[in-house]
Amino acid sequence: MARHTTVVTHGHELQRTWELAPRDVLDAGLRWVRSLGTGRRLVALIALALGVVGAIALVVGPLLSGYANRQVWAYTAVAFVYLMSTAAAAPCLSTALRVARSHWRRPVNRVAEIWAVTLIIPLILYLLLLGTLPGTENRLSIWFGWPLSPWLWGAILMVSLTGAGYFFLWLSSLPDLAIVRDQTDSARRGLIARLAGHWRGSHRQWRMIEKVVNNAGVLYVLIYVPTMTVFATDFIISMIPGYFTAVFPAYFTISSFEAGIALTIVTMAVLRRWGGQQDYLGLEQFWALGKMLLAFALLWFYFWWSEFIIFWYGRTPREINLLKYIMAETYLWPFVLAFLLNFALPLLILMWNPIRRSIAGPTVVACIVLIGNLIDRIRLISAGYSVPDITQHELHEIPAAYIPNLLDILILAGAIGGAVALVLFTFRVLPFPSIWEVTGGLWLRAHRPFKHARVIVVGKPE
Repeated sequence: MARHTTVVTHGHELQRTWELAPRDVLDAGLRWVRSLGTGRRLVALIALALGVVGAIALVVGPLLSGYANRQVWAYTAVAFVYLMSTAAAAPCLSTALRVARSHWRRPVNRVAEIWAVTLIIPLILYLLLLGTLPGTENRLSIWFGWPLSPWLWGAILMVSLTGAGYFFLWLSSLPDLAIVRDQTDSARRGLIARLAGHWRGSHRQWRMIEKVVNNAGVLYVLIYVPTMTVFATDFIISMIPGYFTAVFPAYFTISSFEAGIALTIVTMAVLRRWGGQQDYLGLEQFWALGKMLLAFALLWFYFWWSEFIIFWYGRTPREINLLKYIMAETYLWPFVLAFLLNFALPLLILMWNPIRRSIAGPTVVACIVLIGNLIDRIRLISAGYSVPDITQHELHEIPAAYIPNLLDILILAGAIGGAVALVLFTFRVLPFPSIWEVTGGLWLRAHRPFKHARVIVVGKPE
């Protein structure tokens, strides 16, 4: 049984996606896999080369320097935390949209989920960074003296998150991989056949796939939130003496969700502009995600203010030194930029309906948020890795700001480039749009005339 709702459309952009036939979606997905344009190949090779350069910089810099000086690992930690705040957060958006059962999300899911393929990079970076995390003796931590903390338990969380992310991406791609396996005779068929497994599209498999994918996504989110909570503590809070707060992990996770939405919007804009996906990524998708981006910008401010106001009114020497260090003096300008780019500018831009109800508006704001999140992570990680003695109860002397060198910049750029390269190479075997999801949405929609407008009748299976 299904219930029906109606949606009134106003303009070509909202109608075009759902006026396509299922055969059009199939042809578009297969054409995406079979064709590898010169531009896409060139960008993938440039991103891969940047990743290789970043790996060389990581070996020449921090690895050869060892773990005696934690400060040389600061931008390796920035690269790790930034990828965890963006690429690792994007699949959480897909899960939220699946649970909400929205229909406009069907072309968006693959855009968000594809970034799960990059989780291998932060996993490697985290394992390298374990040597920079001191034990829990003589300092505050969340581990209560557990054996092998924080190294063992953080590694378990990171490995579990990586496995859950790849499992989620594989399950959501399974029907499409089977379609490509059965429709192609290229040299890539062996790999695709192994990934598709025993999927044959039986009635039982189709009845279970959506529930199983949803559950896998929920599992990913349930691991992601405590993982980010732990990393906010291990890499930032416990590294800065006197930073006693229970709000910061929530701020850290919420700001990561904001960056994950922004990354999804930017990826959609790239696919629409240079990937020929105008039929599937239109105004409806950008408009809806723009509203979510505005909501999380407001949440960014709420959680930051909830923490800041406690230190501001407490005004003890410990709290004054802390505010001077991470906000008011040492890292004043990174904080000001983070505040503007993560909250103020998104609010001032997206509060206007004509801008929010567009494609360019949310895309520009998404780029702003990604830059702001990077600056915020640089501020916080640099502050944490610049304290010479983290065993003291509070900051008695405010450390100087850490200025990155060329190797630091190459490490950060290489991690981002490597992530982009993984996504582009994954798109060689994974269709876009998601054939099975977009086609499923087409079967549930029908255009009907209603007075002087066109409406979409939507069937929602219960």
